Amino acid sequence: MSILLRLGIGGLIVGFALWLRGGAGDVAAALSAAGWLGIVAVSLFHAVPMSLCGLAWRTALPERMSGGALTFVLARWVRDGVGQLFPFMPLGGEVVAARVLTTRGLAGSTAAALTVVDITAEVLSQAVFSLIGVAMWLHRHPAGMVMGPAGIGVALSLPMLGGLLLAQRLGMVRLLEKLADRVMPDAWRTPGLSAPIHERIVAIYAERRRFLAATSIHLVAWIVATGEAWLALHLIGHPKGIGDVLAMESVVYAIRNAAFLIPGALGVQEGAYMLVGAAIGLPPDVALAVSLIKRGREVTLGTPALVTWQWLGRRAKARAVG
Repeated sequence: MSILLRLGIGGLIVGFALWLRGGAGDVAAALSAAGWLGIVAVSLFHAVPMSLCGLAWRTALPERMSGGALTFVLARWVRDGVGQLFPFMPLGGEVVAARVLTTRGLAGSTAAALTVVDITAEVLSQAVFSLIGVAMWLHRHPAGMVMGPAGIGVALSLPMLGGLLLAQRLGMVRLLEKLADRVMPDAWRTPGLSAPIHERIVAIYAERRRFLAATSIHLVAWIVATGEAWLALHLIGHPKGIGDVLAMESVVYAIRNAAFLIPGALGVQEGAYMLVGAAIGLPPDVALAVSLIKRGREVTLGTPALVTWQWLGRRAKARAVG
């Protein structure tokens, strides 16, 4: 799905929401308060949690295997860009990112296995993050209706984690192997390496300390990422305490991740911000503006990521021919 088509569908959904509210003037005013420099500032801030996710990915890699931290940060950047701007590609970001790792010297089956393990670590950390969000709801709003959003966060996060673990046991990895063979067979078949992806996954999970360390770094990334919404709210002129923002983000992320069947969570993210934002006193137009700033950040970071992906692919082909 092209970037323009994706943005067009998202624009129609947001436009319909604005029409139901009676117009776009309030949202436009909120966005103008942040300006393009605000989107750039949020994009630069997002580089911090994104880099932490890359480091978490690298941390799960067994010590005897090679792979620099910058390589994994680069792969994470490409992974997010493809996943966000081409959401109709099943596992598109993950497959492409694993391919990036192979162009940087990592064995194909190892890159695939490590990607599956990293997804598991990220979902596990997101479940813990939702529990932290519930604690923040209880601490800052011990009474009232805010426990509804908090309950949503936990109700969505824990089943997702259980489903992911069950899927790995029931053959999701075999599906990934078949998908990899179709999308990029040459990258996943490394000479002298016959171990299937499943066996690699088991070997990576066996190093529990590394997996727990990777999960912990992902958790830190989730927490740091809340600063993105906190910064956006300050730029718009509706500042909120970091505790309220963390509580809001924990539920919004859970809702967005649970809506994985909807490409790019188009419309879901916007609705989540408007619903959960109201629980901490944000006007609907301000909450929607925060979501749109994040969409702008996705395009700002995702577009050069796609260009980098294409450049790396052509460079790898050139080396293979040469």
